[in-house]
Amino acid sequence: MAQAQHTDSPTRLPRVVLIPTGGTIAHVARDRLDLASYGDYGTFMQGHSLLERVPETASVADVTVADHEVLIGPRLGLDALLDLARAVQGVAESQAPDGIVITRGTSTLEETSFLLSLTLQTDVPVVLTAAIRPPTGLSEDGSLNFLNAVRVAASPRARGRGVLVVMNDAIFAPRDVTKAAGYRTNAFEARDLGPLGYADADGTVLFHHGHERPHTTSTEFVATSLGPLPRVDIVLSYVGADGALIDAAVAAGAAGIVSAGFGSGKATALEEDALDRALSKGIVVVQGSRVGSGRVIRRPVLAERGIVAAGDLLPWKARILLALALTQTQNPDALQDYFDRY
Repeated sequence: MAQAQHTDSPTRLPRVVLIPTGGTIAHVARDRLDLASYGDYGTFMQGHSLLERVPETASVADVTVADHEVLIGPRLGLDALLDLARAVQGVAESQAPDGIVITRGTSTLEETSFLLSLTLQTDVPVVLTAAIRPPTGLSEDGSLNFLNAVRVAASPRARGRGVLVVMNDAIFAPRDVTKAAGYRTNAFEARDLGPLGYADADGTVLFHHGHERPHTTSTEFVATSLGPLPRVDIVLSYVGADGALIDAAVAAGAAGIVSAGFGSGKATALEEDALDRALSKGIVVVQGSRVGSGRVIRRPVLAERGIVAAGDLLPWKARILLALALTQTQNPDALQDYFDRY
């Protein structure tokens, strides 16, 4: 049964901390019709400017800003995301807010949220949101996304639900959400499982169900105790693919490789040869799929070769989980347990 929570007129407004990290939601474009190339020419608004643009947040929560560096998606490494996780953990512990909102770029929103979900140790709701159109653009979407993110972060119903993604009124679990379109305001979806709930038009926050996989306080990974993560590369299968990219990943020092194979998770014959060469050198291989939906099953032939099946994790999320799990073990069966549980 749906659970509803209104956040208007509380005795004390919930305290929410905003951590701005850049992205389209903060970009200043050249004009109102610049909805595509602003990232090449624009500049970023500060977090306080976002609050000024959406004064309605003042009726929902007492929002303060914890400044953070701008994180440009195409330039990021996992080390920067771990630094963000440590910063969020610090805010949760030192300020004890009712909720945290992180504004982010859409390009790496799903990877950022998934890593935070796996490495934060807090029951404070951490809500990520973003925008498809810049705030200076015609029919921009960031203002309402931001207001809805504050509503969700301020809702007592969100406490203990870990990291959440709010886009286009929908509330998603980081493990499930993916960006499925470049310029559409409904770009984010969870193909197999759908959203967890909605931030509805009347200001009500609705949760229809939870996500059962481990997150935040129930995970085995702690951002504040993690050092640099091992290198994990993704190799995409396509007609005629040989093993050159797999061999290159090995030469570059990859500790793990995620094979984004055809259909239910199959690489080409030459890629299989290269994967076996990698396995013989102690490199962990996870077999995923380029399809974007459905499970990769650990068929007997994969288990016999010591290959881990990605389940229904998208390749870029399988990469994050593998990098984290490799800090605990290199045993393929133990790693498979992580993929089965997470």
